Amino acid sequence: MNPIRRSALLALAAFALSGLAAGCGGSTSGSTGSMSVHLVDAPGDYLHVSLDVQTIEIQSGTSGWIVLGHPNKVIDLLALVNGLSEELANGASLPAGHYDQMRLVLGTDNTVTLSDGSVVALKVPSGSQSGLKFPVSFDVAAGTTKDVFIDFDAHKSIFVHEAGRSGKYLLRPVVRAVDRVVTGSISGLVTDATTHAPLAGAVVTAQQLDTTGTPVVVRTALTQADGSFQLDLLPVNASYYVVTQPVVGGTSYEAKASGPQALTAAAPLPTVNLACAAVSATGSITGAVTPAAGDADADAIVVRQRLDAGTLDVHPFVVRVTLPTEASGVETYTVDALPPATYGLVLERRTVASDGTETTAATASVDAAVLAGAPITLNFTAP
Repeated sequence: MNPIRRSALLALAAFALSGLAAGCGGSTSGSTGSMSVHLVDAPGDYLHVSLDVQTIEIQSGTSGWIVLGHPNKVIDLLALVNGLSEELANGASLPAGHYDQMRLVLGTDNTVTLSDGSVVALKVPSGSQSGLKFPVSFDVAAGTTKDVFIDFDAHKSIFVHEAGRSGKYLLRPVVRAVDRVVTGSISGLVTDATTHAPLAGAVVTAQQLDTTGTPVVVRTALTQADGSFQLDLLPVNASYYVVTQPVVGGTSYEAKASGPQALTAAAPLPTVNLACAAVSATGSITGAVTPAAGDADADAIVVRQRLDAGTLDVHPFVVRVTLPTEASGVETYTVDALPPATYGLVLERRTVASDGTETTAATASVDAAVLAGAPITLNFTAP
């Protein structure tokens, strides 16, 4: 795969693994519902990312974990794209009530297949002990079935220490769980603004702005041969911006953002088409991160660009996410094929405690004015 597209995919996207366990706090004796759980993944650039999924569990508050299912199988996450999913639990019975945490307990057969076909072990800290934990928010009503989809962004979840075949590949899951019944999707086309040709293999994201105006990537997709894409599993009663900065066949295109797309229960399937202009020359940003991430950490360089999404609607949007690599105690990153523009870069460091809980800290955004053919060096001190 094109190393530029590989970097973009490795970045953008987003690991959504949630909705796996069950606990009974707040339930009423004799009142039960049920839950089915499915696993999906965002597109990525490894050949395979295989997880040995043993058990799916859920809980409420500090109550005990309730088992939803025992899949006991190795699942290739990268096969779960373009509408495909893997069933992890089917109609598991659980007390009615509110649930706020899930976990995925893994076995030992977890691997990553690299672009050259070599297979390396994927280390999963706490995966087979306390499990991979993630917050959720589900209300299960008596006599109903909750249909949960776990959106797992495998490539944003893999951090490399000591890069290379002898390196250590660590799983730092990025997960999101949604109730499919209350979701919609945004579909459309990405094309060349001049030739109108479809752009295949372009990374497209659905983003929201939080209360501070910071962009958050909710879902990631890859355009098909005809330039089409579908961003599914988007909760309704919310608005999303569709953003892309294609790098296709060695050609980079200027980033483009749609106006806000409102998804409602009555109108959950809007369509967005984006035409992007090719650029003749690009620049790059490289740098180091100090201190280097430890085994409990995973870093990401988030690249944002202010884009016009409509009249008086200009915001910073995520156009790339690059995962640094660490070798011999030195952590570095590179963002290639950037169209000339001013970008804001942020270093995010996620740290996983021994009990499986996770915290994230981020640096302030640092501007970098990228010029054609002119590499920029920008170093970060981890927060």
